Amino acid sequence: MSLNQMIRRISLAIGQRYAVWLWLPLAVCLLAGSAQAQLLKQNDYGIGVTIALYQYDDTKSKEFPLVNQLKQTSSTAEEEMDYLTRNFGIEEIKLRHVRTVGLREGEAFNDSQPMNEKQLVVTLTPRIVTKSDVTFDLAVSYDKQLLLEAKSVTVNSYETVMLRGKRGGFAVREFQGPNGVEKSPDTRALLVTITPTVQTARTLANKPSDISRPTDQFGSRLTLGDSDTFVMPAVTHREPLKFSPGARVNGSITLEGIVTPEGRITNVRVLDTPDSAINPKATEAFRQYRFNPAKLNGRATYATYRETIVLSKQGPL
Repeated sequence: MSLNQMIRRISLAIGQRYAVWLWLPLAVCLLAGSAQAQLLKQNDYGIGVTIALYQYDDTKSKEFPLVNQLKQTSSTAEEEMDYLTRNFGIEEIKLRHVRTVGLREGEAFNDSQPMNEKQLVVTLTPRIVTKSDVTFDLAVSYDKQLLLEAKSVTVNSYETVMLRGKRGGFAVREFQGPNGVEKSPDTRALLVTITPTVQTARTLANKPSDISRPTDQFGSRLTLGDSDTFVMPAVTHREPLKFSPGARVNGSITLEGIVTPEGRITNVRVLDTPDSAINPKATEAFRQYRFNPAKLNGRATYATYRETIVLSKQGPL
């Protein structure tokens, strides 16, 4: 017997007035159940995750496993490098790239970075996200050579996992030249740390669509259909920030602009800064970036691009 048929029979038996009072609690229960189902749908979990890539000298370092759960999570790259050196015997470690991104479960993120005039590509996919942890796949390649591949790695929220990769030509060597500290390409081993924070999907910040999204030539956002394919722009040249000798700058600065189909960036603006005095230098450096342009359905297009530049105590990394 259906619910409507039941109500009609009760109405005939005890009268419409009393049947309404019987129906109201049932209706409230049904509406509450529907609202709860909708609430659960809106509260799907995602992760805000920080990915840090390091180079290190594996010939001088102690041996350690491919996957390592760290006993502490660091707040800065300097703190993390110091921890890895002291606890794992990792020698000559240097930060090469860091990215923070918000991802939903099953959403793959590709980050392509130029290093020594070739591309280092990171692909991170959170396969399973629960209230307390995430299970992810990670792949890192340089110049089309696979340096690291890890599948079904599980790490708790707010904790850090370290993964050991192979040697590659993505590294740099610093030496004292006639004009100060200079850099040259080098071969070193790869080290990656992953630090996720589980949160509801609707509260995720710095999503891939925040980092880059297609626009028209005036910067207006384009609406994509289910069949559209968008590939975000990839940096081919980064202009370093240059400070006066002895300058001590900490923190990070976030900038955003529009990458043209020719691979140049316009309409640069500062979104977050530790010191407004460095904004002009950062903006000028960002304007000199060059890109492989974004593509929409295989054709070059205008797109936004957001970059966070992490600064060391002596200057930019």
